[in-house]
Amino acid sequence: MAEAYQGKQKIADIEARRKASAGFTLELPDVTTPEMRTEPLVKNPAEKEGLKALIASTPFRIGVGRDGPRPKLRTVFQMRADHAATQDSLNHILTPETIKKMGLIDLGETETQGVLETYLRRPDLGRKLSAEAKAAVKEKCKKNPTVQIIVSNGLSGFAIERYAGDVLKAMTDGLKAANIDVGTPIYVNRGRVGLLNEVGELLNAEVSVILIGERPGLIISDALSFYGGYKQRWEPLTTDANRDNICMISKQGKDPLEAAAEAVGLIKDYLKYKTSGVALAEAKRAA
Repeated sequence: MAEAYQGKQKIADIEARRKASAGFTLELPDVTTPEMRTEPLVKNPAEKEGLKALIASTPFRIGVGRDGPRPKLRTVFQMRADHAATQDSLNHILTPETIKKMGLIDLGETETQGVLETYLRRPDLGRKLSAEAKAAVKEKCKKNPTVQIIVSNGLSGFAIERYAGDVLKAMTDGLKAANIDVGTPIYVNRGRVGLLNEVGELLNAEVSVILIGERPGLIISDALSFYGGYKQRWEPLTTDANRDNICMISKQGKDPLEAAAEAVGLIKDYLKYKTSGVALAEAKRAA
C-alpha cells in the first residue's frame, strides 16, 4: 500500500501568508456616479468640450467609445448595474406600512396571486381581482364615486414607493378643490391597466384612474404611469383607445406634481365631455 502524501508546508508559513493576504484589497471605482457616466471615453475626440456638452444633454449612452469591436468595460459594468436596478424594481413589493402611509386600502392580490412569473406570462390575470380582493372592494370602498383611484406596483415597485404618494396627494387635493367627489383610494399588488374595467364596474365609478409602475428600462427603472378613462367597464368593453396615459413620471422624466396637475385636467375633461381617449380628443377638436 502506497504511503499517503505528507505535505511539507509548515503551519507557520500558511498562517503568515494568510495574515499577509488579509491586508490585500482591490479598490474599484463606482462606475455609476454622474462623473463616471458623463466622462467621454472616445479616444482623441475632435471636439472634446463639445462632446462633453453633448453627453451632458442626454442620459443615453453616447461618446462611450469601444475597445476594438467591443464596448469598453466601464460601459459594460454600467449596463450590468442598470440592469440590476431594473430587476430590483421589478421584484420590489411594497410593505403594508408604506401602503398605509399613502392612505390606501390594501386589497391584496389580482388573480396572479402575487406570483411574478404568472404576472409576466399571463397579463390577463393581472386585469382581474382575486376573489378576496373583490370582496374587500365591496366591503371597504365607497360605491358610485365620481372618481375612483387605483394604485399598483405593476412592473416597478420603486415607482410607487418614490412618486405615487406625491402624485396621489396632489391629484386628490386638486379634485377636492374643484368639488369633484373622490372614492376610496385602493392598492392592488401586481395589477395591470385593465383593472380600471374591473374596479370601475364593481363600484360603478364614473371615472377610473390607475397609478402603476412602468416596465423598467436601462435608463429609467422607476417610472410611474397614469392611466384614466370615463366609465371603464368590461361590458361594454373599454380598451386602450378609451383611455389616456401620462407616462415617464420620474425625476428623470415628467415631474410628479406636473403630472398630477395634468391628470386633474384630464379628469375634468372626462366629466365635461362624458368620454375619454380617442373620443375625447375628437370631441375637444369639434368643440
